[in-house]
Amino acid sequence: MGRPQANKRSNRSTITEKKRRHWNAHKKIAIIMYHENGHSKNKTAAKFNIQTNQLYNWISKKPQLLKVQPDVKRLNTRVKPKYPALETALLT
Repeated sequence: MGRPQANKRSNRSTITEKKRRHWNAHKKIAIIMYHENGHSKNKTAAKFNIQTNQLYNWISKKPQLLKVQPDVKRLNTRVKPKYPALETALLT
Protein backbone atom coordinates (compact mmCIF):
# COMPACT_ATOMS: atom_id res chain seq x y z
CA MET A 1 0.00 0.00 0.00
CA GLY A 2 1.41 3.25 -1.09
CA ARG A 3 0.65 6.68 0.09
CA PRO A 4 -2.24 8.45 -1.72
CA GLN A 5 -1.14 11.01 -4.25
CA ALA A 6 -2.34 14.52 -3.55
CA ASN A 7 -1.88 15.92 -7.05
CA LYS A 8 -3.44 13.47 -9.45
CA ARG A 9 -3.75 14.73 -12.98
CA SER A 10 -7.36 13.46 -13.20
CA ASN A 11 -8.38 15.60 -10.21
CA ARG A 12 -7.04 18.75 -11.82
CA SER A 13 -9.44 18.48 -14.73
CA THR A 14 -12.46 18.46 -12.40
CA ILE A 15 -11.49 21.69 -10.68
CA THR A 16 -12.97 24.66 -12.48
CA GLU A 17 -11.84 28.21 -12.18
CA LYS A 18 -14.44 30.87 -11.49
CA LYS A 19 -14.70 33.38 -14.31
CA ARG A 20 -14.93 37.06 -13.54
CA ARG A 21 -18.18 38.63 -14.60
CA HIS A 22 -18.60 42.09 -16.10
CA TRP A 23 -21.60 44.37 -16.12
CA ASN A 24 -22.01 47.34 -18.40
CA ALA A 25 -23.09 50.73 -17.07
CA HIS A 26 -26.71 50.20 -18.15
CA LYS A 27 -26.98 46.97 -16.12
CA LYS A 28 -25.28 48.56 -13.10
CA ILE A 29 -27.77 51.46 -13.17
CA ALA A 30 -30.66 48.98 -13.47
CA ILE A 31 -29.44 47.13 -10.37
CA ILE A 32 -29.04 50.42 -8.46
CA MET A 33 -32.57 51.47 -9.48
CA TYR A 34 -33.92 48.12 -8.25
CA HIS A 35 -32.31 48.84 -4.88
CA GLU A 36 -33.69 52.39 -4.82
CA ASN A 37 -37.23 51.07 -5.39
CA GLY A 38 -37.33 49.88 -1.79
CA HIS A 39 -35.25 46.70 -1.78
CA SER A 40 -32.47 46.25 0.75
CA LYS A 41 -28.84 46.10 -0.32
CA ASN A 42 -28.53 42.51 0.85
CA LYS A 43 -31.63 41.32 -1.02
CA THR A 44 -30.63 43.23 -4.15
CA ALA A 45 -27.15 41.71 -4.06
CA ALA A 46 -28.59 38.22 -3.56
CA LYS A 47 -31.11 38.63 -6.40
CA PHE A 48 -28.47 39.69 -8.92
CA ASN A 49 -25.81 37.34 -7.52
CA ILE A 50 -23.29 40.06 -6.68
CA GLN A 51 -21.40 40.94 -3.53
CA THR A 52 -23.00 43.53 -1.25
CA ASN A 53 -19.72 45.43 -1.24
CA GLN A 54 -19.87 45.65 -5.04
CA LEU A 55 -23.34 47.18 -4.81
CA TYR A 56 -22.06 49.78 -2.31
CA ASN A 57 -19.28 50.61 -4.78
CA TRP A 58 -21.71 51.05 -7.69
CA ILE A 59 -24.04 53.21 -5.59
CA SER A 60 -21.17 55.51 -4.66
CA LYS A 61 -20.22 55.82 -8.36
CA LYS A 62 -23.77 56.33 -9.63
CA PRO A 63 -23.21 59.94 -10.84
CA GLN A 64 -20.24 58.79 -12.92
CA LEU A 65 -22.17 55.80 -14.28
CA LEU A 66 -24.99 58.07 -15.44
CA LYS A 67 -22.54 60.17 -17.48
CA VAL A 68 -20.89 57.36 -19.47
CA GLN A 69 -22.15 55.45 -22.49
CA PRO A 70 -24.45 52.50 -21.59
CA ASP A 71 -22.08 49.85 -22.95
CA VAL A 72 -19.03 50.99 -20.92
CA LYS A 73 -17.94 48.37 -18.39
CA ARG A 74 -15.26 50.28 -16.49
CA LEU A 75 -14.84 53.86 -15.40
CA ASN A 76 -11.65 55.85 -15.92
CA THR A 77 -9.76 53.29 -17.97
CA ARG A 78 -8.65 55.78 -20.58
CA VAL A 79 -4.93 56.31 -20.94
CA LYS A 80 -3.90 59.79 -19.90
CA PRO A 81 -2.61 61.78 -22.87
CA LYS A 82 1.07 62.70 -23.01
CA TYR A 83 0.24 66.04 -24.60
CA PRO A 84 -3.12 67.20 -23.19
CA ALA A 85 -2.94 70.67 -24.77
CA LEU A 86 -2.41 69.16 -28.21
CA GLU A 87 -5.31 66.73 -27.76
CA THR A 88 -7.72 69.47 -26.71
CA ALA A 89 -6.60 71.59 -29.67
CA LEU A 90 -7.17 68.70 -32.06
CA LEU A 91 -10.56 67.79 -30.63
CA THR A 92 -11.97 71.32 -30.65
